[in-house]
Amino acid sequence: MQFYDFIYRDSLIHKLDPRTKILWVIALTFLVFMTTNTYIILAAFAFVVFSIFLAKLPPKAVWTSSKVFVVGFTIAYVILFSLLLWDIRQGVAVGILFSIKFLIIILSTIVFAMSTSPRDFISSLTKLKIPYEIAFMLTLAIRFIPVITKEFNHVMNAQKARAHKIKLSLKHPIESAKSFVPIIIPTLLILFKKSFDLALSVESRAFRVYKKRTYNPKLKMRFIDYVSILLLIVLFILLMKYK
Repeated sequence: MQFYDFIYRDSLIHKLDPRTKILWVIALTFLVFMTTNTYIILAAFAFVVFSIFLAKLPPKAVWTSSKVFVVGFTIAYVILFSLLLWDIRQGVAVGILFSIKFLIIILSTIVFAMSTSPRDFISSLTKLKIPYEIAFMLTLAIRFIPVITKEFNHVMNAQKARAHKIKLSLKHPIESAKSFVPIIIPTLLILFKKSFDLALSVESRAFRVYKKRTYNPKLKMRFIDYVSILLLIVLFILLMKYK
């Protein structure tokens, strides 16, 4: 999973201030839950897909990061609404539409994560008056997700090479859980070691010695950011009119 891996591209989305992109993600989250208009939801989904190509992100990387949610949410909501409405045809339609709402949020978050460097993300959080210690921990936690996934896959492959069998069975949940113990324990040990090394590295650079931090280069809102925010305001006005 490459969900939070930053991918550098010379694109319009990458040039936007992280605060503008955070505002867009929050706005899209509110938008999909404020409206029941099918056309607005589909238009928002099309916009998010268009932003993926506008950011010049590799479609394969985006699909790898979102395929679990695309398949999982669609199947789950189709089954759920089919059972609730007692109508398969209507349940499929409502379930797909409801899953699209969540996919809009997930895909917009993926675009934000893949188009925003950790340095700019930390700077944007401090610009929003969040203490830099909290901003650093939040960014570190988010960026650690790919590391956890990668180490988990490495340990799993290593155990499979040693003829370890992983069991996934709803009928035997205890046996299934036991089969993951030889994978989870080594993964946790590796992550603890990485965390310890990271803590030593941070302390050796005198983290939290100074109350005020400096950042280079400094983030500045540009013309394209103000145009994006203005476009966002216009969209919300239209939403309130046609929702």
